[in-house]
Amino acid sequence: MDPELRDRWLERAERRLSSGGMRAGAVRTAVVELLARDGQCLVSAQEITEWLKAAGVGSPASVYRVLDQLFALGLLHRVEGRDGIARYEIADPHHHHHHIVDSRTGTVDAFTDEALEAAIADVARRLGFRLDGHDVILRGIKER
Repeated sequence: MDPELRDRWLERAERRLSSGGMRAGAVRTAVVELLARDGQCLVSAQEITEWLKAAGVGSPASVYRVLDQLFALGLLHRVEGRDGIARYEIADPHHHHHHIVDSRTGTVDAFTDEALEAAIADVARRLGFRLDGHDVILRGIKER
């Protein structure tokens, strides 16, 4: 866990949520704090629900509602897995990585690659775009 990323995202989330006029309830507060701590790479709504259930906070419907709000405000990235499960991670312009999914096991690993970043920037430039974000998800079978 990156404490600087956690604190920066928490501050941004609180600003966006309060400016959006949304009430701060116990479930929202718990989800935001949990994501700041454990959501720096992909977590499912089910995992979040289980963690909060263990703490005696919220219901699955409440968790999904908060995740939808955070996603709509641009505070989360959502990755749809081939298993039909959406996974979330905090969105931060200074924290960027991509994902590779093992099609056999469903295992998701994060990675960074400077050559890939340069190629993406080059494509955007050639097409006349100034990028404000991008996502890359690679899928395949891990060779042993």
